[in-house]
Amino acid sequence: MAKVKYYLKTPNASGVSLISLYLRYGGTRQVVVSTNCYVDPKHWDLKTQRLKRNAPNALEVNNNLKKWENDADELYNRRLYQKLPLDPKYIKPDLEKLVRPAARTPKIQASDLLSFVDSYITSVKGFKNINTIRTYNTHLKLLRDFAKASFRKSIAFSDITLDFYLELKDFMTKDRKFNDNTMNKHTGILKFFLNEATERGLNKNFEYRSRRFTTSRKEVYSVYLNADEINAIRDLDLSSNPRLDKVRDLFIIGCYSGLRFSDLSSIQAENISPDLLFLRVKTIKTEDYLEIPIHPFSQGIMLKYRGVTPNSLPPSISNQRMNDYLKEIAVLAGISEEIPVVETKGGVRKQRKVPKHDLVTCHTARRSFATNEYLAGTPTYAIMSITGHKTEKAFLMYIKVSKRQYAQQIADLWKNRIAGQDTLSTS
Repeated sequence: MAKVKYYLKTPNASGVSLISLYLRYGGTRQVVVSTNCYVDPKHWDLKTQRLKRNAPNALEVNNNLKKWENDADELYNRRLYQKLPLDPKYIKPDLEKLVRPAARTPKIQASDLLSFVDSYITSVKGFKNINTIRTYNTHLKLLRDFAKASFRKSIAFSDITLDFYLELKDFMTKDRKFNDNTMNKHTGILKFFLNEATERGLNKNFEYRSRRFTTSRKEVYSVYLNADEINAIRDLDLSSNPRLDKVRDLFIIGCYSGLRFSDLSSIQAENISPDLLFLRVKTIKTEDYLEIPIHPFSQGIMLKYRGVTPNSLPPSISNQRMNDYLKEIAVLAGISEEIPVVETKGGVRKQRKVPKHDLVTCHTARRSFATNEYLAGTPTYAIMSITGHKTEKAFLMYIKVSKRQYAQQIADLWKNRIAGQDTLSTS
């Protein structure tokens, strides 16, 4: 017998959350499909798994949820009756076609870049993550400010040349004082919108595809915590400070799972195996399905919260508040090494030293996991299966391994190799 349930992807979100459909059957089998439908968590009824009646668009959304539930049940029963394979890998594609019959490609009529971007943002609201919409709006504001500063009433697609881009870079550098990576980010977003306009036949100017239409990306100075530093944080007695205690516990689980903060914060009981051995999650950013072993230290923390929270995990808070609290925790753990940081902002290169505890953030946990596992000799492909990196090149750029650490790895290999040869010669 099949059973359909709906869960919010990020039930604690302050904005909107994606509704996910869970089809369970055969005892342990499960298929998870994104509905591409976003709702405000405060309007969601956990008991009925529907929008509350007084919520905006409640009738339309709830009708869709009912239809998809019936479609999923019918799909399962049909395959069962026809004796077709019931593996999730066969059911998922068919279920996705029923829930999302066609990719949303909004029809947009626009004669210039600004009106196109504005129309595109309007057309994808409710279908894109709220953070993505916020990023698009920030970029649109940048383009509008640039147009105003350069005395342009609009930005025609035909005007987007290399000279235009150099002028935009100059504006981002001198007026906005952006660093290289922020400029690189906005360049990527601009190219995204130009590609969208090109695919719709609205843009016939392909100069933006030139290799010179780019900003070099500088390495973001971010830190990782080694095993001793993680142990120092884990061993802190924070029983008298529940605020820091919960943040520390969630951070430690991040250090041993490699999950992004957004994914860690959205874990539900259904994602955790009953024996606390594995996490099965679909990532928010890349929509990858991951299966992650639960580290013994993480198991201990989860047992601490079992029966206290629905998912046996410390309750999550906002990213910014957690970053602030983590810096307090890092100070208490004695993580005070002076780190040289080089920044280029507004075209000016500056170097300064920063205490390591000031650089610790939520994301430090994920980077620490990847780096420590790599240095411990865990196969790269195994780590990548958890972090979700698609190429080894991207993974090696992500981890924080110094040239000295690479050299030490080789020295250790030589030492072990020679020791092995000596053992063979004496046997």
